[in-house]
Amino acid sequence: MSIDRHDVLSREDFIQNYLKPRRPVIMRSFAQNWPALEKWTYEYLKQGCGQVEVPLYSEAFANSDNDYLDSTQSMPFGEYLDLIQAGPTPLRMFLFNVFKYMPQLRDDFSYPDLGVPFLKNHPFLFVGGQDAYVDIHYDLDHSHVFLTQMTGTKRVILYGSEDSKKLYRHPLTVSCNVDFRDPDLERYPKLREIQGYECILKPGDTIFIPSRWWHFIEYSTAGISLTLRAMPETWPARLAGLASIIKLKVIDQYLGKMVGEKKWYQIKENWAHARARKA
Repeated sequence: MSIDRHDVLSREDFIQNYLKPRRPVIMRSFAQNWPALEKWTYEYLKQGCGQVEVPLYSEAFANSDNDYLDSTQSMPFGEYLDLIQAGPTPLRMFLFNVFKYMPQLRDDFSYPDLGVPFLKNHPFLFVGGQDAYVDIHYDLDHSHVFLTQMTGTKRVILYGSEDSKKLYRHPLTVSCNVDFRDPDLERYPKLREIQGYECILKPGDTIFIPSRWWHFIEYSTAGISLTLRAMPETWPARLAGLASIIKLKVIDQYLGKMVGEKKWYQIKENWAHARARKA
């Protein structure tokens, strides 16, 4: 299914048609006045913090016992920017706090009044090379996500939280074992019963990904995006986000150490299949 697009979307329309019903939407007006869209070139960022050692990620967690927060290597940010401009690479950057090194960048964007409590201390930069991807997951703390594409293009696939069992979500986690670049419908037959949303993000597009919505992201070209996040509106929803963090970062990791990572991963995979069959 396609995602609604709006060149201009008012606060009232956003709240009534997308925030309250938890529906994704793409907005052009969200970032239309941001200086960042013109200023944040590869060279500009390289000059500002090219020497900073940054963690990099490749294959995330499908068909492995890793989770989506596990990095695979690191290199200076400037070298990484040169790498992604040279050609395709699976390496990507995840949750990079560029503002720690270039605080002046905060002056280049703003938080639109959309009726959500933005986490203004936690904007993050995402950078990836062509063919890099993020396996499908939803955000650990159940935050709303506003992802603005600064340069390059991305393919995004979304599913609502009601599809979690048919997506074969691993218990205690926010991820599953399905590779959405080429989903195995024989191994995961329940995928045939659900329909997601798909879009291509271009520079200047901002996509609203509601709390607990699953998202798979693939870099069609090398690119940079900025993510602003907002907490859910109610305290029960916020507490559920806290519980999600505890489940993954404490209980799941403890059981992995006790049982053995590979064995625990297979237990979760079997459990996910059992729940999907009943869905």
